[in-house]
Amino acid sequence: MTLSILVCIASLFVLLYLLRRDRLSLGLPVAYLGSLLLIHVPGALAHVFTGDRLQGNEFVSAGIFYTAIGCACFVGGVWLAHASTHPVQTPRVADRRAFAYFALIGGWVFVYGLSPLNRITSVGAVIETGGAIWMLGTLIGIRAAVHAGDIQRALVWGAALAVYPTLMLLLGGFLSYGAAAVMIVLAVLPIYARTFMRATVGILVVAFLGVTIFVNYFDHRDDIRSNVWGGASMENRIGSVTDMITSIHLIDLGSDKDLTALDDRLNQNMFVGMAAARIQQGQVDFLNGQSITDGIIALIPRAMWSDKPTTAGSGQTVAEMTGLELNQDTSWGVGNVMEFYINFGIPGVVFGFLILGWLIGTLDLRAAAAERRGDFGSTIIFFLPTVAMIDPSGSLVEITGGAAAALVAAFGWRWGWNMWWHSRQANMRRLASARFPQPGAHPLAPSLAQPGPQQGPGPAA
Repeated sequence: MTLSILVCIASLFVLLYLLRRDRLSLGLPVAYLGSLLLIHVPGALAHVFTGDRLQGNEFVSAGIFYTAIGCACFVGGVWLAHASTHPVQTPRVADRRAFAYFALIGGWVFVYGLSPLNRITSVGAVIETGGAIWMLGTLIGIRAAVHAGDIQRALVWGAALAVYPTLMLLLGGFLSYGAAAVMIVLAVLPIYARTFMRATVGILVVAFLGVTIFVNYFDHRDDIRSNVWGGASMENRIGSVTDMITSIHLIDLGSDKDLTALDDRLNQNMFVGMAAARIQQGQVDFLNGQSITDGIIALIPRAMWSDKPTTAGSGQTVAEMTGLELNQDTSWGVGNVMEFYINFGIPGVVFGFLILGWLIGTLDLRAAAAERRGDFGSTIIFFLPTVAMIDPSGSLVEITGGAAAALVAAFGWRWGWNMWWHSRQANMRRLASARFPQPGAHPLAPSLAQPGPQQGPGPAA
């Protein structure tokens, strides 16, 4: 088990080294692999530190073994994506600050202003995935601030980043959704850190703090959710979160309480191992691609196929493959490792993660290249579907369906950005003409007269 854990962790740093070579990445492969490790490695570590005091060691050992194979293959897929990369020109001057604010505010409008429309078939999926554009704006803003060493601006963008996870905790009682968003935004920073050592230390520190926050949240989760789900006042909700903060403690790997929390919620290996054992014992059969077919069907909007047989959620699959009786009131994710394995065994894990790594790596490359040349409309097109795919605990149905909805939203956002930008440029030209009626009377007049569709006159954010 220990060797498998080391392979998982080493895969993350090999991936980081790979992406830092050309630094042509928005960090999305790091975000995916980090999210995958989050739901597998802490639980496996809990079993290593507690020995036989936790049940199911054999299942956890098998699950983390298949996860290690998946991690290595994912990195291989990203490498294949970068192997065919052509050199990209130096960053083009563009108004990244304007785009960052456009994406941040527009995303917040989608997430909070249009949330009542989430119940409408297909429309809700587009709104939900399209709202993730706020992450792109925050990512660009916080990267620029950190790169420039502007602490004040970094704090402003850090506060913007904290809005979503804070409200998700106070309004929904969930920590996982906010943590996933934070990981997607911050994953770009180690790519552009000055040295590999700084990037490594940063990842280790964030991982330690993240797991510390989790075990403290787990201690107070019932109280927080009883207030949120019970309709308590905002004052009481904030009070329950404040209680968690005031009693916070660093994670203790010698504490059975903390390790049990990791085993309960960050140990997808148990399900993977149980499903693999039942298949090997002949109690259930491989799916032979059934869930992959369902994932393809999920690309068709339900608005076009009202009685489509596939649905989001994978609790039934988990129950059937593991033999467990699961609480129907709780969301149970099949996870990428388990789903690839229960379809075709180890070959499914190998090729599934190779393809996934290549796909996320390619889309991330194209998003980064578009951002580098100032083509923010194309950046949106590649960024949003990739974010929807960063769901290692979900099913292929959720991933493909979410990516399709995100692509629809991305085209809408590209149109909105182009319209807003052209309007802004026209206003600037009118202002310049009013102030400097003679052609060429102002040094900015030529650049204002002939801007590129995504290029702005201002400095990088």
